[in-house]
Amino acid sequence: MSTKSTLNDGQGLAVRQAYLTVGIALLVGLFMALILLLFEYQSEQRRIEQQLQRIITSSSAVAAESLWILSTDLADVVSEGLINQPLIVEATIETFTGTVLSQRSRHVMSECWLDNLSLLFGPTRVEVIPLFHKKDLIGHLKLKIDPLPARQIFFKRIQYITVGELVKMLILAAVLLALFYITLARPIRNYANWIERIDPDNPEGWQQAPPKRKQRDELTAFGESVFRRFVQARAYFLELQQTRSALKTLNQELEGRVQARTKELEVALARAEHLATTDVITGIPNRRSFMEQAQKKHAEWLQYQRPYALLMIDLDRFKQINDTYGHPAGDQVLISVAGVLQQYTRREDIIGRIGGEEFGVLLVGVSQIGAIILAERIRAEIEKLPIEFGGQSISVTASFGLVPPDQLQQDFNEVFKDGDQRLYQAKNEGRNRVCIYHSQICTSEH
Repeated sequence: MSTKSTLNDGQGLAVRQAYLTVGIALLVGLFMALILLLFEYQSEQRRIEQQLQRIITSSSAVAAESLWILSTDLADVVSEGLINQPLIVEATIETFTGTVLSQRSRHVMSECWLDNLSLLFGPTRVEVIPLFHKKDLIGHLKLKIDPLPARQIFFKRIQYITVGELVKMLILAAVLLALFYITLARPIRNYANWIERIDPDNPEGWQQAPPKRKQRDELTAFGESVFRRFVQARAYFLELQQTRSALKTLNQELEGRVQARTKELEVALARAEHLATTDVITGIPNRRSFMEQAQKKHAEWLQYQRPYALLMIDLDRFKQINDTYGHPAGDQVLISVAGVLQQYTRREDIIGRIGGEEFGVLLVGVSQIGAIILAERIRAEIEKLPIEFGGQSISVTASFGLVPPDQLQQDFNEVFKDGDQRLYQAKNEGRNRVCIYHSQICTSEH
């Protein structure tokens, strides 16, 4: 039985080498372009500074002369000449008392994206040049300098240099690819074709000689070595052919067992994780899961300042409910309270049973007023819960300790401890209320 050739499937060695060579050429081209642009930028920056220095030096004397003789015409000529320079958009000649003798400006066509590139040649600035007459300060020459024209010229240079370097690198890559194909890829492909033509089920065909080459090199030695190995392999082929079917069947059975075992382990792991993080009675996260999630939200608050509020809840006189109605009734109360928490919190909020009759709620992205309103609503909903058990109606209330967003601390353990203190304050002040400890604010239905 002949096998289908796979030489044309996927990407050949030459194609992959082309991708690699072109990619390297592009990177090298960009790197060379960046180096050239850096030198070009430094050269252009020096040229701009020298040009401005020449302009200032040549104009200062004439501007000082116009101030000394108070010649408006001469000052206007100087100002007009200055604003005709590409980098100068406004020129002002004024006396040392602030009297403007001449002021000229011109409008510059704005290019928004170039205007924002203040890193190139600096932002628009004002140069103030003192003007002297015989060492006496008589006024100032103020020049508003806008590097936008320099940016425009430099951007064109970026395009020319980048395209030029990339073209040179691509030409070099094409030459290298041609050499690579002639000296390596084509001979390897010939050897691959020779191997592909050999039928694994026909050992007689394994004696076909490899392609002949004029050169005597490593590839020629490779072909001869493969040919010798084919001849040696004939002795083992029949035995391998007989065992191949059995190995395939065994492998399929093994894969089936591994897949079945993997699914069993995944189910067991998911169940173990669920049991480890979920309260058995209420079905909401347990203390461990609540604390882990809360710590993550606290870390997000420290990094991104996204506010949250911590609400600590403890059922009032829960021991009396257990003593009066029994522990199954107490479990039903816990389940009902957990249902209220699930109903009146959002998906991103975190709820959990901390232990016994104590619950925790972390409200994400709320303000202090919003947290108080939500806490009061939950308190009211718990108070009017219709809990029926064994033909008896059970009423329950809860006390709340609230840590609002503006009173959070760096350590979450301190925040949690603070919530407990506020909860104890609510208990001490009569229960069935929401308490903010530090500000001495407690809310209740009363």
